[in-house]
Amino acid sequence: MNEKLVASIEILNRISFHQINAEHLLNVVSSLTFFQLAILMITGSILITNIRFEGWLDKLPIYLFKCEKHGYQLSYPHGFKKNLRCQKCAQLELVAF
Repeated sequence: MNEKLVASIEILNRISFHQINAEHLLNVVSSLTFFQLAILMITGSILITNIRFEGWLDKLPIYLFKCEKHGYQLSYPHGFKKNLRCQKCAQLELVAF
């Protein structure tokens, strides 16, 4: 793993998942290697890290994927099917409801 990506992951480890902003995303995306970008383009997502948040018992896998509406997003697998969901889309759905 390259040094820029390691530094970006260290920052993610220090904040709450819901505090992740566009600057954090840009740091992660810009620090990916060509091989990692190719995997992202082919599969649609790539595992970035496993984060243990304060008070959690186990680590949570964090993936980078591309939302059709909001561009690159970080998320964790949701539900039984382990779907990756864009947090911005989820917020818009709650507001519309």
